[in-house]
Amino acid sequence: MKINSKGFTLLEVLVALAVASIGLAGVIKVAGGNAYNAQHLQNKTIAQWVALNRISEVRLSNEFPAIGQQKGEAEMLGNKWYWQQVTKAAPIPDPTVQQNVRQIEVDVYVDEDRKTGSLITVTTYIAKK
Repeated sequence: MKINSKGFTLLEVLVALAVASIGLAGVIKVAGGNAYNAQHLQNKTIAQWVALNRISEVRLSNEFPAIGQQKGEAEMLGNKWYWQQVTKAAPIPDPTVQQNVRQIEVDVYVDEDRKTGSLITVTTYIAKK
């Protein structure tokens, strides 16, 4: 007596489902990672714009910046961004040049208490006119 069976056995179906579920889990993990990276890159780009806007404000004030630290906030694309500006003498060995050049570092944060670390730091130099 010969039995012609067409189709798959239950064991073959279960193995195929297990392989498919492992593959789909990997695809979901990669997609989630891509979504996180896209959001992180968007935040870093916006943070850079906030920092560059702050530096532009300092340059457009036409005043030689005083040494010290300032904090503030800016709204961009519907979100609040918090910046911190540190102005110090430029690291130039010649003291006569050093007193005429300032180094400005602007850090941008997503939280007001600035505990999560800055998203970006932009550094520039401004010379006395």
